[in-house]
Amino acid sequence: MTQRQRLEPRTAARRLAWGAAAAVGYILSPLSAWNDAFVNVPIALAAARLLEPLGVPRWLGFQLGYAASNIAGLLLLVLGARGAAGARLGRGELLRSLALGLAYSVAAWLLLSMLGVA
Repeated sequence: MTQRQRLEPRTAARRLAWGAAAAVGYILSPLSAWNDAFVNVPIALAAARLLEPLGVPRWLGFQLGYAASNIAGLLLLVLGARGAAGARLGRGELLRSLALGLAYSVAAWLLLSMLGVA
């Protein structure tokens, strides 16, 4: 094994940490089929309860928590995958990932609103 092929322990640990962030992002993201029932809905319910004393209606707190958990999941997935691969993420790519997560959440909210669920 050459010097370039072998990873330093710090680099390997850093990539492993980024891989763990990607795994958490996948669990939070809308890409996993079971995330809503077991992860995002409980997070959204907790957000609704935490925001209610601040005067935020429970339904709005739920929707904000749900959207935030999906966006956070997509961002963690993108950042974690890029970090695990050793790539650096530029500001434009980060903003594009954030916009994608936001667009997905708005589209899902509109669809659920049209169906009368949200």
